[in-house]
Amino acid sequence: MLNPRGILFDLDGTLVDTSRDITANINRAFVSMGYQRLPHETILSHVGHGAHFLVQKCLEENYSDITVDEKLVSTIWEKFREFYRDHIIDEAQPYPGVVEFLQNDNRPMGVVSNKPEEMVRAVLRELNLDNHFKFMWGRDTLPVSKPDPEVIRYGIHELGISFPGDVCMLGDNPVDTIAAKGAGAISVALSYGFTPVEILEQEAPDFLYHSFNEFVNNIQSERE
Repeated sequence: MLNPRGILFDLDGTLVDTSRDITANINRAFVSMGYQRLPHETILSHVGHGAHFLVQKCLEENYSDITVDEKLVSTIWEKFREFYRDHIIDEAQPYPGVVEFLQNDNRPMGVVSNKPEEMVRAVLRELNLDNHFKFMWGRDTLPVSKPDPEVIRYGIHELGISFPGDVCMLGDNPVDTIAAKGAGAISVALSYGFTPVEILEQEAPDFLYHSFNEFVNNIQSERE
């Protein structure tokens, strides 16, 4: 059974189902530039490495008739960010069990996302979840980001914990597992998010759960 002293979370696909808002706002950005909308699943398959990477991969793999360069990617990324500011939680909701766990568990917790920090804070604030975390980091908060294990080391230090093995990192993407294992933290992969379970299994996480409530049922209570 899991018994960490502190917990780090990814955001998208881990704490909150933001999938429809991400794809809707990416498509708003594409349409504003005269490009066709992409299927929800196509966009979602590239989530996890940050919005800039997401835009670039969507362009490279689905618009073969255009030249994909840094200027185009940055332009669409900025449009995506503008749309997202206005449509940050049109459909986003915490996964079942998340709110109750955050309200009842007093271990130090932090969020380590590859989403821009502005958006991380906005999602959590709008859903009234921000007060549960000591920090809420995005891809642009520190000089490093997932899958670099250094970002997890920073997080462990910020939680006030000395031994990495006393902290677990929850995420729905291989970058979460890679970063956690590299830092010596407990890696917890979640298959209900945006990544197929067979891809998560390739990184051999310490634990693999298929719902947030399954994680809750397998973490030792602070009172035990």
